[in-house]
Amino acid sequence: MNLATIRHHRARYRAWQLDPTRDVKPCDRTTTHHCANCGSEFTGDFCYQCGQRAGTGRITWSSIRRGVMELWGLGTRSLPYTLWQLVWRPGYLIGDYLRGRRQLSYPPIKMLVIVALFTFLLLNIFDSSAQGTVVEITNFDTFFDQTMDWFLKHLDWLMLFLMSLFILPTYALFRFSPRCPRHTLPEGFFIQVFNSSLLLLFFIVYTLLSALPIGGISANVINAICYAAILLLLLRVYKQLFGFGWWGSTWRTAMVLYCGAKLLGLTAELSYQFYSHYNHLPADSKYTADHCVISGLYALLLMAGCYVAAYAVDYAKKRLKR
Repeated sequence: MNLATIRHHRARYRAWQLDPTRDVKPCDRTTTHHCANCGSEFTGDFCYQCGQRAGTGRITWSSIRRGVMELWGLGTRSLPYTLWQLVWRPGYLIGDYLRGRRQLSYPPIKMLVIVALFTFLLLNIFDSSAQGTVVEITNFDTFFDQTMDWFLKHLDWLMLFLMSLFILPTYALFRFSPRCPRHTLPEGFFIQVFNSSLLLLFFIVYTLLSALPIGGISANVINAICYAAILLLLLRVYKQLFGFGWWGSTWRTAMVLYCGAKLLGLTAELSYQFYSHYNHLPADSKYTADHCVISGLYALLLMAGCYVAAYAVDYAKKRLKR
C-alpha cells in the first residue's frame, strides 16, 4: 500500500467522520405512492400524513425480519451502528444530534440503558476487581471508602454519576466554542449521556481484557493506562464536538476533569453530612459543616473562574482577528 492509497483512505475516513450520509442516495420524488394506512397520495419514502413507509403492504418473511431487527434496535438508527459511530466519530455524532440530525443515531438514553445493563451483567460475571470489606461507618473516610466500594460493584451507576458532574464544567469551559457555540445545559446533559455510553464501552473492553492472563504488568501500570485512556477519550470527544485545536481542547478537558473531581468531593461531603445527621453519628473533625460551606463556595468560584477564562480567551481571539 503506497502513500497515495493511504492518503485516499484517510480522506474517505475523514469525510465519513464529518458526514456519514454523504453517499446516501436521495429518495425518489418522481413515483407517486398510495398509503395503505391513511389513503394519502405522496412521493418519497414516507407518507407525509401518517409517517408510514412507502411500500408497506402484506406481511412477508422480509417484513417480519425487519420488525424483529427494529425491536432489538437493529433497523433504522441501529444500536450497533450508533455504537460504531460513537467509537470512531464520537464528537461529530454528538454534534449531529445536538443540531437536530436525530435519525443518525439510536436514541441516546435508550442506548445508555442498554449499554449500562450489559455492563452490569458483565460485572456480575467478572466480579474479581470489585470486592470490598464492609466496615462500620464512623467518619468521612470510611463513608467515602464504602460508597466507592459500592460504586465499583456497580460501575454503570458510577459512570452515570461521574459524567453528571461534568455538565457544569463543560458548559463553563466550552461555552464559546467555534463548532458548537453557546450550548445549553439540557444539551450538556445529552453530551454526558453519549460520553457515559462511550466510557461504559471502554470499561466493557477493559473488563474483558483484564480477564485475560497477562503477566509481567502490575496493577498500578494497568490503572495508569486506564486513566490515560479515559483522558484521551474525553479529549477526542471534546475536540471533535467543539472544534478547538489540540492545545485549547487539552487545557479545557483537563480543567473539566479537575472541576469534576472538586464537585465529586463536595457531593461526598454533603452526602456524609446528611448521612451522619440522619444516623446521629459524631461530627468528623476534618469534614465539618463549615468545611462543606467553604468547599461549596470554592466550587462556585471555580465554575465562575472557568467561565470568565473561557470568555476572555474567546474575546481575545476575536480581537486578534480584527
